[in-house]
Amino acid sequence: MYIIIVGCSEIGYHLVKLLLAAGHEVLVIEKSLSRYQMLWDELGSVVMLGDGTDEPTLRKAGAARADVLIAAANRDEVNLVACQVARHRFDIGHTMAVVNDHKNDPIFHILGVDVTVNSTHLVLSYLEEGIPGRPLTHLMRLPQQDLEIVSIAVPSDAMVVGKKLGEIELPPHSFISLVIKHNRTELPAPDLVIDSDDEVVLVTSTDEEHTLYDILTGV
Repeated sequence: MYIIIVGCSEIGYHLVKLLLAAGHEVLVIEKSLSRYQMLWDELGSVVMLGDGTDEPTLRKAGAARADVLIAAANRDEVNLVACQVARHRFDIGHTMAVVNDHKNDPIFHILGVDVTVNSTHLVLSYLEEGIPGRPLTHLMRLPQQDLEIVSIAVPSDAMVVGKKLGEIELPPHSFISLVIKHNRTELPAPDLVIDSDDEVVLVTSTDEEHTLYDILTGV
């Protein structure tokens, strides 16, 4: 698979190394001369100096045969334009973008970017993993702008401990997809009992996240 990455931010840098290790053909387009030189010293000819929003630059990079374009610059406007040029000028079938400001997520989806990754959510996830107990962890943001997958750890003193799932009233746009117990995982069923230290994986809207947390951890 041939993958073009526009803008080699920290996320883009690690992504390049991962994709190369997986055996993909990768080309990075980097506009900053100093950043380009640093990347060239480490990665060699997989790095190209240029503007990834510029049609002649993308043509020179072989965009016409690319399978995927990933826009990973530090500026959302650059990432959005790169995806638009890739889709409409070169008919690249799959576009992905890093979104640095979560308020721009809807624009990316409206304009047809296939996958967005919110850098704020990535940082939050890493920070959450370091918090003892990890009461709530953001696992994934879904393509719909207001949906996400979260995991909530049930503390020993929560009111839901000992209750069946069918007895727990959830917000209208939230549902449980998996319950992770000490030695097994369980699919949701009305008679499944919630135990202390269970991790409950749910799909929810951003508006209902705090309500869910209160329901599953409140005393």
